[in-house]
Amino acid sequence: MHGLLRSTTLLGIPTRYGIINRRSFRSEPESYAELIDIYARDRALHLGKKLHAHLITNGHARFNVIASNLVSLYACCGQLSHARKLFDKIPTTNVRRWIALIGTCARCGLYDHAIAVFSEMQTIQGLTPNYVFVIPSVLKACGHVGDRITGEKIHGFILKCSFEFDSFVSSSLIVMYSKCAKVQDARKVFDGMAVKDTVTLNAVVAGYVQQGAANEALGLVESMKLIGLKPNVVTWNSLISGFSQKGDQGTVSEIFRLMIADGVEPDVVSWTSVISGFVQNFRNKEAFDTFKQMLSHGFCPTSATISTLLPACATAARVREVTVPQDTPLDLNNILSICLHPFLDIQ
Repeated sequence: MHGLLRSTTLLGIPTRYGIINRRSFRSEPESYAELIDIYARDRALHLGKKLHAHLITNGHARFNVIASNLVSLYACCGQLSHARKLFDKIPTTNVRRWIALIGTCARCGLYDHAIAVFSEMQTIQGLTPNYVFVIPSVLKACGHVGDRITGEKIHGFILKCSFEFDSFVSSSLIVMYSKCAKVQDARKVFDGMAVKDTVTLNAVVAGYVQQGAANEALGLVESMKLIGLKPNVVTWNSLISGFSQKGDQGTVSEIFRLMIADGVEPDVVSWTSVISGFVQNFRNKEAFDTFKQMLSHGFCPTSATISTLLPACATAARVREVTVPQDTPLDLNNILSICLHPFLDIQ
């Protein structure tokens, strides 16, 4: 134990609670589990392996809670083969093992692997109410890879077990359907929720926008405002993006007005969405004018803003036959300055 404490204190490992030290650290499995979680969050594979070796020596590695956390650690660090070896040693009836591997894979972007492990779980264990904790993770994975069929099967199980009243489960369903381009199904789940929130509203709005149904998205937002569900900046930005892509700048201006009247200030994402709409509709002059307005309002462009403007810059350069002097360093700032100068009076 002292060896472990020396290694952690000498390295000064930070946690959300401070620095681990001899006095605060206890050797109970729960304390080890917390330390493993810290290593997993920080992707500290080397330290995690040293801790794993120590746990094998003192016998704590045999505890299911410890083994499950180690599965998460190795999966977070991209060591799926190590994670799988530990996973296979945990009894198949242990719920925590499935939650650990499926949840970690979904959280770390290993969506196909999360769905594959979930399918394995169904084959071995079946899907019972005890496994409700894995459902949001699997739905997240289904949405990211567009696996609507698996998502619909899970929805059937949710209805069978009356889990649709769980807001976390319902939110995951809405996001899954929206990402799978089944926004009407997402809307049905949303409408059936007893308590609606901004997160689920934003998921449906984003789904409508992705399908080019900005008017339906705006109608939903307006109806939710009537029952007291106030949209946030993410909601407004989705609407701005939807109408900007359609080239409906009149409605975009109205949304800006409504947004400010609602007490929500436009941010750089709002301005970038408007610029993007102009560029996509080949209205480059308006895109540059909007960019200039954004700067005048004190917003600094992000990499997304610059990337959005680049096609318009290229067109402007071709039309005006702009050339870059041979001795000018070819970095992004110089190219933007040369291309935008006629429009923005950049010195």
